[in-house]
Amino acid sequence: MTRALVGGTIADVYTGTWTRANVEFDGGVITYVGPREPACEAIDITGKVLVPGYIEPHTHPWCLYSPASLLEVAVPDGTTTLVYDNLFFFLSHGVDGLRSIVDQCRAAPAHIRWVARISPQSAYPDEAERFAIDTIAPMLSWPEVVASGEITNWMSVVRGDPRVAAGIAAAKAARRRVEGHNAGASYTRLNELSLAGISADHEAITADEARDRLRLGMWTMLRQSSLRPDLPALLDGLRDVLPSARRLMLTTDGATPSFYAEHGVIGGALRIASEQGIDPMRALQMATIDPATFLGLDERLGGIAPGRAATFNVLPEIGEWQPETVYVRGEVVAREGRLTAALPEIDWPAGPGLVAPDASLFAPLSGVVPVARYESAVINRRVDREVVPGDVHAVLVGRDGSWAAKGVVERFLDVDGFATTATTSLELLVVGRDPAAMARAAARVAELGGGFAFDGGWSAPLEIDGLISAGTFDTTVAIDSRLSDEMRRAGYPFHDPLYSLLFASGDFLPELRVTPSGLLEVKSRTVLTGTVRR
Repeated sequence: MTRALVGGTIADVYTGTWTRANVEFDGGVITYVGPREPACEAIDITGKVLVPGYIEPHTHPWCLYSPASLLEVAVPDGTTTLVYDNLFFFLSHGVDGLRSIVDQCRAAPAHIRWVARISPQSAYPDEAERFAIDTIAPMLSWPEVVASGEITNWMSVVRGDPRVAAGIAAAKAARRRVEGHNAGASYTRLNELSLAGISADHEAITADEARDRLRLGMWTMLRQSSLRPDLPALLDGLRDVLPSARRLMLTTDGATPSFYAEHGVIGGALRIASEQGIDPMRALQMATIDPATFLGLDERLGGIAPGRAATFNVLPEIGEWQPETVYVRGEVVAREGRLTAALPEIDWPAGPGLVAPDASLFAPLSGVVPVARYESAVINRRVDREVVPGDVHAVLVGRDGSWAAKGVVERFLDVDGFATTATTSLELLVVGRDPAAMARAAARVAELGGGFAFDGGWSAPLEIDGLISAGTFDTTVAIDSRLSDEMRRAGYPFHDPLYSLLFASGDFLPELRVTPSGLLEVKSRTVLTGTVRR
């Protein structure tokens, strides 16, 4: 049935102008944009503004929330297209399980697309087997996949790792973009990464770094996330190139639930653009047609024109980014900041098991060891010194309880025992100074089937893969808030507790990490001490 929105001001992101026009749509597709009076059901939006739905080109749907529950906050905010990271669903459930999750997300009241990772973000001893090109290449051709996921270990690209190079080649052969994670890369390194086929990056934290990426042909995402709320400074420093640069996008990079609850998703980034005095049309283009073009979706999404999806936001006025009404495929899915459409009910495949580890795995280190002294939520520096009584150990334990990687941390947590499965390695991270308390906290997390636990104190389950709450988005906000409170009471001194835990076992941030391969010095890629066995 053909319907029309009439009398409104239309955002023409193709010419960068605002115009009065009527928009007709049928079967979820726009059929006409222009002055004619429609001969169909008409919805009067006189005095309102019609803009394309916002696009989030880079997010991680497993920061306590799920690919479904994240939509509870994203869609009412006007973010109607989200590109999801497949990494942990692939690691937990394999290709077939991931395929099932992707299929079930088709019922979402949003346009869901995916990236397919060609490498992990923790150091696995069996990485080559897990990410074999014969496994990865077919996923890159799935119709829902629009890019290869970020390559967090960018030095593997520079050094010509043959498996990573084959993954990049497979992405290019499938006509997919290749996302980088080029944090800290010099201008010379960025040249090498661009030459190797890296198409995009979201890791610029200064305007000069963003310019470097643009000059070398990379699509550049300007980030406003819980971990890196850099957007105000980036926009301010890029004022001279914003009008002409056409490879800029906005992203929130998988922020924490509490951050989204307070600030919104791409709508929140647009509000910051308004606060910075950025031209509303240029800001909107960075949230719609520019990411749609990057993703190869611009003939379907990102603008209001015939043949495009009838996915748009009705705003009260130009520059007021909170939608009054959100349409996806021609149907109302949110009104006045509340989701009105049903979410997909994902039938999750069975995830990896979790057993309570033996207390012997938490025996403290001794002698002179490399210590990770934290300087920020996710950055630590190596200090070699003697282990002393009262030192806090960080132990990564295999989910089957058969191995552990050990290190000592400073300025992280000051606890007897804490454990969580919210890790980028998908294994069990246990932190503390008392082996018995650490074992009890780990046992509690195993009893929950994954989650968080302080020995003798607060605990919370993460029922899906040990990363995701089975509850609503509000449930994830409550868990996130309580986790932050409990960690601060336990001496955590920084601003993003959840990401500190997630990245403690990564392989891509300075300087020391406990990984499934052992204690890793990230820059040199040296395993300083291997894993110990039960």
